[in-house]
Amino acid sequence: MFDRRLLSLVALYSLGATASVIVRKTNKGPTGYEVDFQYINKTASRVLIGGGLEPFTDQFHTTLNNRAWYDPHDYHPGDFYINSGTPDPDYQWPYEMTKEGEDSLWTYTTPLPSGIYSYAYLVNCDYAPNCSIDTGQLVIDPDQPPFQNVQGDQVASSFQVPFDARFQGTDDINANFDYALSAPTEYRGTIKSVNYTSPGSIHPAPDVHHFALYLPAEYGTIPNKKYPLLYLSHGAFGNGNDWENQGRMSSIVDNLIVGGHIEPTVVVMPSFYNLDDSLPRFIMGNQSNFAPLPTSIHIRENYQKYLFPWVEENLDVCNETSCRAFAGLSWGGRLTYEMYVNATDYFDWFGMFSPATEGPYVDNVTLAENPALAKKGVFVAYGLYDLVFDAGKDLQAALDKLGIKTISRISPFGGHYWNTWQDELWWFGVKALWKPFPYTAQTGR
Repeated sequence: MFDRRLLSLVALYSLGATASVIVRKTNKGPTGYEVDFQYINKTASRVLIGGGLEPFTDQFHTTLNNRAWYDPHDYHPGDFYINSGTPDPDYQWPYEMTKEGEDSLWTYTTPLPSGIYSYAYLVNCDYAPNCSIDTGQLVIDPDQPPFQNVQGDQVASSFQVPFDARFQGTDDINANFDYALSAPTEYRGTIKSVNYTSPGSIHPAPDVHHFALYLPAEYGTIPNKKYPLLYLSHGAFGNGNDWENQGRMSSIVDNLIVGGHIEPTVVVMPSFYNLDDSLPRFIMGNQSNFAPLPTSIHIRENYQKYLFPWVEENLDVCNETSCRAFAGLSWGGRLTYEMYVNATDYFDWFGMFSPATEGPYVDNVTLAENPALAKKGVFVAYGLYDLVFDAGKDLQAALDKLGIKTISRISPFGGHYWNTWQDELWWFGVKALWKPFPYTAQTGR
């Protein structure tokens, strides 16, 4: 063990690197995989790993308000992670690095089950939520930087651990996230940041706004082909880079296409903060996460005025309602509902992932005024332990009461967190997106 880490330290120094994350297949329990973190810091007195890593729980010790707090070294098949609940006063954060001898190498090794994990290094910090990128206590891995438009748009990096059925398999909860592993090279789409003209925008530049863009592998290779278009929204206190950086959406969509679940699709992931100066500027990582939220009406109207026309004019996308969809997580799910009710004629499919909606919902009067609401492909999903469980249930009940046919998903391991939204994006593609509607009991069978 000492020799391996000594060699790693020499390699890090020789490459001018300051950190590394290595996922190793071990072929032994508890998960079949281990992850090695190495970080060089000459002045730190303590280093924790946070930025998205969570302790684990299981379905027998979890409610909407409480959970177990398992160290990943104590993993049992069926354990999963959520980001809710208050730990006991004596609880010790499990992800704490150890300094190797007198040198400046900090290390930590842990087993982890299948999933995408976000992380950052927390330097000289006694409690993860108290660490700040502003004070230098939260350090993004410089050698595995996040996908972002400009510096500061993201505050964590990410990595993925594969599934090993021998150690992680369970009859009751299938937490296999291999659908987010990279597709074969020839099927991998392109992910990029795009700036577009948006009068009044204050980020990343005056009158310029931005979105993340996914183009399928075949894009640009077939003359005059127009592609179906999915808008995919982030949630509160995030931005358009979240879906790729924290959710690996490009790999998920690649695999949906490879598996024949959806046809090659262009995905636009816009940012709904900083559309204008009506609210204080919000930049993730250097401003309080309690910045005011724009209303869903304000976002929709701005997108209709600037974003949608720009996309139609500059990308090879179909310009018909029949090949456009809108989906989003949390507040983005609320925005999706706004699009469903007030941009009904622009989209035919809607994916509401953990929607942070509030009633009153559509009713008989609404439906009579807008009968097209009953003729759309609607997918509503939320986690079993999701903080918006009641909101999702109430929304689904309102649609059911009107006889509006939908497809729904309750993620059995789901809190209000990225593993839930990855699961929901995958099943949206498998069961709902671009499928004939109104949905029936045979849709997706």
